[in-house]
Amino acid sequence: MATYNKMTIVPLHYCDERLTVPIGLGTDLTVENVAGILRPEHFDLWSDYVPKKEREDLSSTEIGIVHRFSSKEHIGRAEADSQDKVFKAFIFLRLIRPTRERYSNIQLSLNDNKPDVFSFSHPVPAGPNTPNLQAFNRFHQEDLDRLVRELPKFLHFATPPPLYRIRAVRFFEAGYAQVTDPLLQFITWMMGIESMFSEDKAPLERQTLIRRIEELLGSDTDIYSEAELALFPDEPTPLLVREILPDLFALRNSAVHGIGVPSGFDDRTTQSPATGEAVHYVDVLREGASFVLRKLVLKAIKETNV
Repeated sequence: MATYNKMTIVPLHYCDERLTVPIGLGTDLTVENVAGILRPEHFDLWSDYVPKKEREDLSSTEIGIVHRFSSKEHIGRAEADSQDKVFKAFIFLRLIRPTRERYSNIQLSLNDNKPDVFSFSHPVPAGPNTPNLQAFNRFHQEDLDRLVRELPKFLHFATPPPLYRIRAVRFFEAGYAQVTDPLLQFITWMMGIESMFSEDKAPLERQTLIRRIEELLGSDTDIYSEAELALFPDEPTPLLVREILPDLFALRNSAVHGIGVPSGFDDRTTQSPATGEAVHYVDVLREGASFVLRKLVLKAIKETNV
């Protein structure tokens, strides 16, 4: 049995309380309960740079993606490889179930089974600007089960070439982790959608793109089909892929050319089933762009031969 003297933890805060862990993602990668491993004093070295609440949040982690490994160096190749492994697992989990989770990782050495934090990435202060209904998402057992089943496929899918698939995944994650402006998020996710069909060649004509997306995802697929319905007083009115695709590309073309929102979009709203508030149609399309990109990537991953 392998022995490890270090570990990397990615905190997962938005988890269904009924999760059954640990779940093995590989011989050295798991999702497990890490409560008690981290304590506030482990982060005292960074007290001048990291606010107290952030340190407390890190030390209060209960569930996390964990990678155990061995290394004789303080920080070197093994530590970087471990960070890369958990980061890819985190990105795939976000594809499966987008939440308000911020990515961070904590690395510890284990001396006589006593954890000592020697490195961590400080998460950005603000959480992702998730589309309307995704803000209520949590990780469920079926999400982790899919992570277990398809992580090898994702790792193969995300290894270049071809580069257009890498770009699609990168644009998807960038929309959550790096972009907060709603319109720029939308454009970023639309770039990801077009990347999935580009094959690193000339872009497809709009009607061809729409037809290909409908064929792959199903034209009657509801973009709200994965909402946390139990939390809402009213079930969302179905919004089908075929209903929004023309508007997705109309908004994309207007936005990237600096024209603004297409005529008729400004005064159009829908009622949020979560809050009852009016939601701007552009925000509805932002949610649609995220959904379409996710589903295209997940379908391609599922069909990947490893």
